Amino acid sequence: MSKKKHIILIPVYNDNKSLNKLLQNIDTHLQIIVDFETEIIILDDKSTDEIFLESQKFRNLKKIGILRVKENIGSQKVIAVGLNYLRNIKENFFVTVMDSDGEDNPTEIARMLELALQNTDSVITSNRKSRNDSIFIKILYRIHLLITFLFSFKWITFGNFSSFSSKNIEKILNDNSAWFAFSSSVIKNCKIKRLYAKREKRYFDKSKLGLLKLIEHSIRVNAVFSNRVSLISIFYITVIYLIFAVKSFTFLIILSIILFNILIYLIRFIHSIKNFKDCSNLIDNYKIV
Repeated sequence: MSKKKHIILIPVYNDNKSLNKLLQNIDTHLQIIVDFETEIIILDDKSTDEIFLESQKFRNLKKIGILRVKENIGSQKVIAVGLNYLRNIKENFFVTVMDSDGEDNPTEIARMLELALQNTDSVITSNRKSRNDSIFIKILYRIHLLITFLFSFKWITFGNFSSFSSKNIEKILNDNSAWFAFSSSVIKNCKIKRLYAKREKRYFDKSKLGLLKLIEHSIRVNAVFSNRVSLISIFYITVIYLIFAVKSFTFLIILSIILFNILIYLIRFIHSIKNFKDCSNLIDNYKIV
């Protein structure tokens, strides 16, 4: 029986050391993914450092390609560009999206692919049971999850790490919301099956996720649901006003909700969705290494 095609998308920006360690770990664990022929596509987000692969150490990885974009656009956008590139492939295949820093454990790929094979109409998401961040970031992340749930009614405890049949690519890219946040686009446009795994420690260095980046991430996640957020915000403001009338604390809550909506539409303007429609033009080159 012929093996099924499997493509792993890995966004990378100036993280050559972590990338090589990840590829070595993937290479080691490919021996248990016997039903799939796996290839890697590295999504190079206009790294200033040249990507150098220690390919002589790989035993099972047979094909690695590098898709390089013309400008640094961020991991979420470069994933959208990568998926847009894949939807031109006519045959059926499976996709895994994962980060290069080591927080996504390659040992989970086999389990995710097995479930993806059984549920070709769904995206298999790896949800985080625990995080290795500071207490401060963990608390802020929980606040982000709660805010997102209150304004979108979506509980998004997964990031990029996911596996799915290529049949889902069109659904993920359907309304171009992957341009803002991959995870939000997945939960908005697709059926999902949740698996749970510990978020591993980064291979090298510390996480660069700080307060400002987490705020921007939260706003981008919610920007995918901008219409729903606006409607729910109107409902909350109305209820607060009817119950408490105009008081100092209600004024602050209402003002915060309005500011939240303004930031969402500002993010949508800054990361203009129209740029995604011609994202094929963002590709500089694609080469096999």
